[in-house]
Amino acid sequence: MAKLKDMLGDQTPETQESKTAVSSFKSNHEKNKMISAYVDIDRYEKFKAINELRGISNNKILNLLIADYVLEYERLLKKW
Repeated sequence: MAKLKDMLGDQTPETQESKTAVSSFKSNHEKNKMISAYVDIDRYEKFKAINELRGISNNKILNLLIADYVLEYERLLKKW
């Protein structure tokens, strides 16, 4: 997940939005998909705390993780 780290870096939240893959992803799709997941409560609390300290929403980070995952493994779709 080095790509996610590169996308986030030490930037402020204002400069991050213009540089993320999620920004272009949202502009290319008309509909959004709501998802839900069961997660370990301790990890989620740490996840929330880290995001709050960084000034980034949980949703934004989840979108970044999904975008990074898709970019990393999109090549598998081309093989099928």
